[in-house]
Amino acid sequence: MAKWDPSRFLSTVGYFGAIPIISDVQRWLTGESKDRSSTDGGRSVGLVLVIGAIGEIGQLVVGQLLKSGYRVRAAISDLSLKPLNVPENVEYVQVDSNSLNLSAQIMDGVRSTIICPLPPSVLSNLTAAVATYLAPNTQLELFDFTQPDINLQATWGAVDDVVMGGVSESGIRLADGYALFSGNVSTDNSGGFASVRTRNFEPSFNLSNYRGIELRVKGDGQRYKLFLRTEAKWDGVGYAYSFDTIANEWITIEVPFQDLVPIFRAKTVNDAPLDTTQICSLQLMLSKFEYGKALNPRFKSGLFSLQVESISAYGGQSLPQLVVINSIPLPVDLVPNLQATNLPYSIVQAGNLDPQMVAIIAVKALSQSAAVGEILGH
Repeated sequence: MAKWDPSRFLSTVGYFGAIPIISDVQRWLTGESKDRSSTDGGRSVGLVLVIGAIGEIGQLVVGQLLKSGYRVRAAISDLSLKPLNVPENVEYVQVDSNSLNLSAQIMDGVRSTIICPLPPSVLSNLTAAVATYLAPNTQLELFDFTQPDINLQATWGAVDDVVMGGVSESGIRLADGYALFSGNVSTDNSGGFASVRTRNFEPSFNLSNYRGIELRVKGDGQRYKLFLRTEAKWDGVGYAYSFDTIANEWITIEVPFQDLVPIFRAKTVNDAPLDTTQICSLQLMLSKFEYGKALNPRFKSGLFSLQVESISAYGGQSLPQLVVINSIPLPVDLVPNLQATNLPYSIVQAGNLDPQMVAIIAVKALSQSAAVGEILGH
């Protein structure tokens, strides 16, 4: 029978900050920044392109986006005009002020675009170009493991039954176009689970606009679990969903939020509704336990592997992806041009509004399904 490894226990609680004094010592020994105890989760999605970001309204829009937790790509005509102290979550790109031609590189990763006041002659061509690159926003990609630049070690760590005296051991690493969650699960020492979990997202994900989580996986025929947590604390309620895999076959798993089961220390909890406005962490697990005292009917001890290609939120309501700020009387062809893009849009009539209020309305529209197709601020 394998022996319990206290060093792995200390490593686990140190990585996740479960016992602050251990985490502080671990950071001191490794030189790791204290900030690394949380991951840039909710801020890592929602990249917004601001066109005309150098003007007064454009600068206010950029500031309001940052305040609301978005990342920003700011398009300006001359990079020498960008501010001296650029915030970490702002990237400036140069776009010709006359043609305003967009490229796949400029639009890469962009989910929504805010267009600050521009001449009508430029605007129609620009909105058509934006529509070429923007994908529907009813799905939100949380993790795309096909991208080789993901730093898994800064985000995901193992939480195995070593935390309760067991000897199971697992980990996660990037392979060829997927993340591989694998290891050896053992029932020795009354154990029987292996898992990987994210550090707490900072800020948390607000997934209230979506219906559930979608996983793209290839497993080994065993039954795994997905956990969501809405509390930043280490030992809180987790919301679990069991899913079966087919050996060596890629499948798509949809996890409706309404089907998640609240669990605390392997026991089902009553009256603990899921708050989808603050998803703090995710976890993947292989366990011999199902829910309550039931056992996982497909569990096998020993080596296991689960390949994960992506984790997304699905079933979202349509939100504005194209927000146009207009500072002149409404051009007669503006609405038809926006409708022709087939993108959900909003128009903000600046008129005599305070520029700061214009920025607030434009940024708020991005998260409001009721703003689709509306003329705001008039």
